[in-house]
Amino acid sequence: MTKIVWLASIFFVFQTVQAASSGTGELEPIFGYERVQKLVPTPHTKDRLIYGLRYSLGVPLLSAEAEYTRGMDQESFPTSNLDTKDTADRLKVGIRSRVRMGSFLSAFARAGGEAYRNVHEDTVSGTTTRTEQPIKYSPYAGAGLNARLGKQFTLNAGLTVVFRNFPVMTQNDYQATAGFTVKFP
Repeated sequence: MTKIVWLASIFFVFQTVQAASSGTGELEPIFGYERVQKLVPTPHTKDRLIYGLRYSLGVPLLSAEAEYTRGMDQESFPTSNLDTKDTADRLKVGIRSRVRMGSFLSAFARAGGEAYRNVHEDTVSGTTTRTEQPIKYSPYAGAGLNARLGKQFTLNAGLTVVFRNFPVMTQNDYQATAGFTVKFP
């Protein structure tokens, strides 16, 4: 049994190195919305557009991934003469594994670390105050499903949890995703 595990490990490492050296990778654009909690001027939630890219390199069973997203929003509070702007940047670096569960369905798991930075600007009566929060580092883990609908079209759904204050589980960020992939020849 140990020899089988050892041989399988060498095979997967060889396949990953071979894929990395041949440049077998996937580049995926990311577009979506996220809901964030805002504290100024009073606690409330806000939806904002996010965009970015994800790149993975390797073989389906084990590949490296890097993902960058940016979210921006602006709000205006005329009664207090206040305008706010937030810009949030996230960089995830980790590993991804995909396993086929049939000819049309596959599952994936991902794990790694996220760097998060937020820049907040308040403008009161024409005077702007800019607050750049220090970069925060957190681990993440996630899973999802891909359903292939033909040769060129795939539906995707997943959930990624960013552990903000591990092991306290009440402060996690939950990032649910749903989307599709169109492959070009």
